[in-house]
Amino acid sequence: MYSSGRAFLAIPGPVEVHPLVYEAMNRRTYGHRTSHFREIYADCVEKFQQTIKTTRIPQFHSGSGSLGLHAAITNLTKPGDIVLNLVNGKFGERVENITSKFVGDSPSVKVPYGQAITPEMVRAKLDTFPDTSLVTITHNETSTGVLNPLHEISKVVHNHGALLMADCITSAGGDIVEMDKWNIDFFVSGSQKCYGLPPGLSFMVFSDQAEEVMRNNGSRSEFYADVLQFNDTKLGVTPFTPAVNMIYGLQAALNLIMEEGLDKRISRHRLMGKLYRDAMTSLGLELFAQEQYRSNTVTATNVPKNVDVDVLRSNSLALGVMIAGGEGTMKGNIFRVGHMNLVGPREMLMIVSVLELAMKRAGADIELGRGTRSIQEGLAH
Repeated sequence: MYSSGRAFLAIPGPVEVHPLVYEAMNRRTYGHRTSHFREIYADCVEKFQQTIKTTRIPQFHSGSGSLGLHAAITNLTKPGDIVLNLVNGKFGERVENITSKFVGDSPSVKVPYGQAITPEMVRAKLDTFPDTSLVTITHNETSTGVLNPLHEISKVVHNHGALLMADCITSAGGDIVEMDKWNIDFFVSGSQKCYGLPPGLSFMVFSDQAEEVMRNNGSRSEFYADVLQFNDTKLGVTPFTPAVNMIYGLQAALNLIMEEGLDKRISRHRLMGKLYRDAMTSLGLELFAQEQYRSNTVTATNVPKNVDVDVLRSNSLALGVMIAGGEGTMKGNIFRVGHMNLVGPREMLMIVSVLELAMKRAGADIELGRGTRSIQEGLAH
């Protein structure tokens, strides 16, 4: 009955999109050099700043979050620089791959999937490589459901005189990210996660210190990913044709965030994350991520014994809910559920009840209704 085109997206992105966002994106396309568009762009800038607590001017680029990761590396570094990549999942590995292609061999802090990077690990590695110019971190590692302690790591990085690039693609807009207070030098996020848009926009913000480094970097990105081009024009005047209708959608999405209130939005994401984790453990399942570092927007769970994850995902899809499997070395071992953007009590009850039935049909030894009851009890208090 349910095809992949009709299933509820309980994956770690893309996420379900609010009807008002689709409605905004379906409006007539205006010219991007008009005052009408510049006013919308400026409104998005002001509201986006509030979501990450910054006074810096955000940039909205046409591309996925990976464009932002590429831009950060290629603008802040030059071949031969020492870049320390913090890696505990697939997306940390992606940044490491970008770094190797542009800078060459660089050191890294690597821990097994499911574990977090700690400030002590970073401090020890920086002591070994004191000339490190840039440290990269994935704040919320989507592939494993681990939330790294970004704020504490930032203090260590800056005590050593390096810059910090933070991939906040699945944290910003749904969890606490404070760019200025945390001293993030290059912030990257994307549209299709907690901000609640379809894929297509990459969000970037950088500090004064990062801008100074980029302006003195003779080998920075020379064309499309040269982010300084955005800073050298008037607000809303982009160097390339922007994704106009995506910006319309961004304005609507940011309006929804402002209407809910950022603090309430973050609290909702944290509550839904806790309810989901409690439901999984009540079913006797084992959560994959290190306990004190579990994400509030996506949860990875070990596949139940005697269950094929592909069968589990297929069963869930047949019941109208799409979930994700593991990536990289965890393929076949975990399944992942995103609980971000529009996920509230109604959606959580639906996701968990469907998952219970899907697991039971796949051969899991669970008690039907126990996870759903856990959600209900959590919401009753």
